[in-house]
Amino acid sequence: MDLLKFELKLVPGYEDWLAAQIRQLSLEALKTQTLTCNACGEVAGAYIIDYDGQTFRLPGEETYTLLSFIVRRLS
Repeated sequence: MDLLKFELKLVPGYEDWLAAQIRQLSLEALKTQTLTCNACGEVAGAYIIDYDGQTFRLPGEETYTLLSFIVRRLS
């Protein structure tokens, strides 16, 4: 396997898992007034997130990371 050409999106089930994780984290992040456009990610491939007075447009992996950070701060 050529690690320089490896793409996670080619792993069966990965994209569905990532989308489901983002949807779940989005619900939890609502407690902090964070809004996530999940439809944008599923249609356009990038999510729009309103967090702490800022708006971010991020791909799936970065959306997952940011939402995880936001939710973990709640704990």
